[in-house]
Amino acid sequence: MLRFNSSFLTLFDAAGSIAIQALANSKLGFLFGPAYLLKNFWMAWLLTIVWAAFLRTLGFKVGFWWSLACSSILIIMCWAWSLLTFFYWDDGPVLLQMMPALSNTIWAFLLFQIQQVLVVRLPLAYWVKSTLSGLMIFFWLILAAASIVDYDVSVTTLIGSALFGYWFFRTAAGMYIRLSKHWQQFFGVDGKI
Repeated sequence: MLRFNSSFLTLFDAAGSIAIQALANSKLGFLFGPAYLLKNFWMAWLLTIVWAAFLRTLGFKVGFWWSLACSSILIIMCWAWSLLTFFYWDDGPVLLQMMPALSNTIWAFLLFQIQQVLVVRLPLAYWVKSTLSGLMIFFWLILAAASIVDYDVSVTTLIGSALFGYWFFRTAAGMYIRLSKHWQQFFGVDGKI
């Protein structure tokens, strides 16, 4: 719809951007402090590697490789889609924007993994799990708001990033559940699934 200049989405993006810019300039702007550092693609990629190493220490050897491989495939898919949609030649190569926003998509994918592996499986009360899930959603929203302030990313692009990260996680997790025993035998590794 953005490609066809939908007036509703343009209005939604403008209103969302104005609201986030006003929030960043208010007393609540201190919440964006850590997000300015963490929203960077390289920070998201580094924390994905740390997460994969954590999975390895828990004994999920196939999960370690799955996490790294899926994150790499996700990055390639985001770059390829952006090149197909927003690349053109005007006295040299021009790439208007990344859509979906790469670092936000990687963060969404990483947070869905943490949610599924840790929060769902921890033997905690329901309200604690709900609070942890809410904190992860709030964290991603702060990262998204910092992307709007720093890079002028549209709200609909960020919503698309979250939805694309969720779809990719569900697809990759389904493959992991179906094929992990086969991968374990094929690569000759032991450990948990």
